[in-house]
Amino acid sequence: MIKGNVDSTIKFLIYLLIFLIVVFAFVFLFVIPQIKGYKSAKAEYNSNIQQYEKLQTEEKGLVSQLEVVKKENKKIINIFSQEFNTTEFEIFSKNYFDDVNLTKINSDFNSTALKVYQFNASIQAKNPKRFYNFVKDLNNYEGLAKINFPITISSENNLLKINFHMSVYSMNKKLNK
Repeated sequence: MIKGNVDSTIKFLIYLLIFLIVVFAFVFLFVIPQIKGYKSAKAEYNSNIQQYEKLQTEEKGLVSQLEVVKKENKKIINIFSQEFNTTEFEIFSKNYFDDVNLTKINSDFNSTALKVYQFNASIQAKNPKRFYNFVKDLNNYEGLAKINFPITISSENNLLKINFHMSVYSMNKKLNK
C-alpha cells in the first residue's frame, strides 16, 4: 500500500514538475518579451506626450507673440489688406497735381503672399513743392505705394512734368484666407 502511495506521489511530483516547466517556459517565451515590448512602447508614448506638451506650449507662446505683432502692426496689416484702386489713387493724386496719368506696366507679378502692381506715372504740377508734399503724404495713403527711381522732371509751358515708376503692394487674398 505504501509503495502504491509512493508511486502516485512520484507521478504527481513528476506531473507537477512538468507543469511548472511548461508554465515557466510559457512565461519566459511569451509573457516576458511582451512585458519588454509594453515597457518600450510605454516609454515611447511618454516621450511623445512630453514632446507634444512641449510643442503645445511653444505654439501657445508663438500664437501670443503673433497676436502682439498683429496688435503692434495693425496699421501696416490694414494697409496691406487694401486692394489697390487706380481711380481712388488718381483722386488722391489730383489733390497735388493738375494732370495725372497712370499706365500699368506689369500687374500680374504675384508672389506667394503679395501682389505687386507696377505703374508708370506722368503728372504735371505748378511747383516742385506739390510733388514733395505728395511724396510725404503718400505715407498716409490707405494703400502701400512706393515710388521708384529714376524720377524725371522737365519743364513744359510753366508746368513741371514729372515721370516716375511706382509699385503698389497688397496681400494676395486668395492665399491668405
